[in-house]
Amino acid sequence: MAEVFAGFVTGYGMALVTTPLLSVLLVRLRMESALMSRILPAGTNAVSVSVLLHIALALFWTGVGLVLGLILLGMRDAGGAIGSLNGPYTLFVAALFVAISAPLVILLPPLRRVTLGAVVVSIAAFGWLMPYLAEWSRFDS
Repeated sequence: MAEVFAGFVTGYGMALVTTPLLSVLLVRLRMESALMSRILPAGTNAVSVSVLLHIALALFWTGVGLVLGLILLGMRDAGGAIGSLNGPYTLFVAALFVAISAPLVILLPPLRRVTLGAVVVSIAAFGWLMPYLAEWSRFDS
């Protein structure tokens, strides 16, 4: 079960990293987009938006981490490759995040760099770091 806990910790870490970045992005988009200026009017408190955004991102990323932790648990003894303790799992996570983000990269050119950066950080955290966290947190090894 160390894999599931590692997924939870990695997911919460991702929430801590992505909350300020997404908050700043939403404030910038508010100035450029009519839809975002209606969703977040000019007098909206940025701190309250960040708190609500953090709660939502914490639930989302920890949920993703728990599911990926269960997948890592199922692929526990797959073998290391490409600098990871579990190469097939890392490739699975990379393929999953690339497939999910591909429509955003293609359809929304203004968000292309942000999306690609988020994908790289997500692959590094969930695909590469998470197997190491699971291994480091085992008591029986």
